[in-house]
Amino acid sequence: MSNQYEFLYECDELGLRLRCLFEYEPEEIGSIEPISGMKLEPDYPEVWTLVSVFLPNSTVDLSGVLHPDVISQIERDAATYFEELGSKSYD
Repeated sequence: MSNQYEFLYECDELGLRLRCLFEYEPEEIGSIEPISGMKLEPDYPEVWTLVSVFLPNSTVDLSGVLHPDVISQIERDAATYFEELGSKSYD
């Protein structure tokens, strides 16, 4: 199950504010065989995936034209932002 979350990014490189949509998939703990304790399925960490990037009052997705360094910076800043909200449940 995944959900979408919004993050407003101040892009100093472009002098713009960008509205970024992220998809969130929560951490999943794999099942364990009760008797032996053997791991049956792998664990998956939580994942934040950048889905779209817009100017605040636009419907044009800019994610395909942004430089990869800008996208990486957005993802790092958003990860920090969402981590700070960690005490709040995402679901």
